Amino acid sequence: MTKQEIQTISSHGLAGIVFTSKDEIDRLLLEVAKVLELSGLKLAGVLQTSQPQTRERERSVFLRGLGSDWEMPVLQKRGMHARGCRLDSQAITDIAGRLLNDLQEKPDLLIINRFGRAESEGYGLRQVLEQAVGDEIPVLIGVREDYQGPWEQFHGGLGDALPPDLHSVLAWCTSKCD
Repeated sequence: MTKQEIQTISSHGLAGIVFTSKDEIDRLLLEVAKVLELSGLKLAGVLQTSQPQTRERERSVFLRGLGSDWEMPVLQKRGMHARGCRLDSQAITDIAGRLLNDLQEKPDLLIINRFGRAESEGYGLRQVLEQAVGDEIPVLIGVREDYQGPWEQFHGGLGDALPPDLHSVLAWCTSKCD
């Protein structure tokens, strides 16, 4: 990001909820979205849902659009014993396109389920994050603790780190979406 883009971040809001594998980040983001929607805010972004692995089927992960009615699987089906990253890059590209379209509607807040490996390497939903920053739309994103360093590099020290606590997250959102 350019210096000017980073300075823009501080004027409108960018926050990562730093969480561990023990934290229920998906449930927290869902609760945040419900409360904010009930308060009348217009949201864009994605929330993650998943189905656990069983003997008969591999784990499934879906992203559901906020403010629109779609859900998309984001893991490739490679068999029960496959190893390595199963993230479906074509699905992420499709989701990024949908979110970029949603940003044209000028939502009050963009919520993204994760800043992960793809975003830390410059792809995934990173273009969506950069567009929201450029459009001065506040951004709330989950950041697993092992991606905190790349997250901090992305925002250049101007983003806020939030605990995985409903009241803290809602207070931040309320302050940035007024």
